[in-house]
Amino acid sequence: MRNKLIHIILLFVVISCSPREKVPKEFPNEDEMAQILAELYVVESIITHGRSSVNDQMADDEIPGYYRKVLSEYDLSTEEFDTIRDWYAAHPYHFQKVYDKVIVLLSEREADLNRQIQAEEEKKDTTPVIRDLWDDERIMTVTPADTVNHRLPFKMQVDSITGGQIRLSAVYKFLREDLSREGKTLLIAQYADSTADTVSHDITKTFKNNPLTLQLNIDSVTPLVEISGFLFDHDTSFVPSVEFSNIRLEHLVKKNKIKSPEMKAIKPSPERHDLR
Repeated sequence: MRNKLIHIILLFVVISCSPREKVPKEFPNEDEMAQILAELYVVESIITHGRSSVNDQMADDEIPGYYRKVLSEYDLSTEEFDTIRDWYAAHPYHFQKVYDKVIVLLSEREADLNRQIQAEEEKKDTTPVIRDLWDDERIMTVTPADTVNHRLPFKMQVDSITGGQIRLSAVYKFLREDLSREGKTLLIAQYADSTADTVSHDITKTFKNNPLTLQLNIDSVTPLVEISGFLFDHDTSFVPSVEFSNIRLEHLVKKNKIKSPEMKAIKPSPERHDLR
C-alpha cells in the first residue's frame, strides 16, 4: 500500500492542478478517505510481514480478499474505490489534505501499539520471580520426646537481599498426644543496620491440615542479611506435638530487580535459635 500511495502522490504531482472542486457527495469525504487509506495501509503491512515470515507462501490471488474486506466495511466495491481514488489523485488539493490525515492516523496507531507493547512489558515485569530459600527437611515435627528445638527454630544467612518480599508458608496439624496450648509461627527479617521486621501467624489448635502464610516486604535500600524465626513458638511449659509439612521460605522479586545474591542456609540447631 505504501507503493500505491507513493504512486498516487507522484500521479497528482505530474497532473496539472485541477480547480478546487468539492468532493462529490457520493464519495467519502476527506476524513473517511483518510480512514480507508490508513486501514488499507495497515492491511498491506500485515500481509507484507506475513508473506516474508512464511517465505512468500501466501498466494497473490488471496491478497485482494483482504482489501475487499476493508472496503466492504465502507460499502464500497473495488471498482468504486478505484474511481474515488482516481478522483482524489486528480485533485491534489483534496488529496494532500487526505494524505496529511493518513499520516496522522498512522502515527496515532503506531503510538497506541507502542503503548500496548509497553503495557505488556510492564505487566511481565510485575510477575514475581520466586526463589525458594529453604534448605532443610520439608516436614518437621516436634513431639513430647524432643528435649531440644521444641519451638522448631530456623535461621538463614543471606547475602544482602534488597527489595521484594520474603514469604514463609507451610501446612500444620496438631498430633493426638499434644498437650500444648495454641502458639504462633514467627518470621524475623534482620537488616545490615541491626534493625529487624517481624511478622507472626497464630497457630490454631486443629488435628487436620491447616495452611499458614507469612509475608514481609523487604527494604529496597538497606540489605537484608538474616532470616530467622520459629515454626512453633509457644509456652514451653506445655508438652507439644505438632507437625509442619510442605515448608517453603521464598524470596519474591520483580524480574528487573534480580541481583542473584549468594545465600547460605543454616539448618535449625539448638545453638542458633537465639533471637537478637
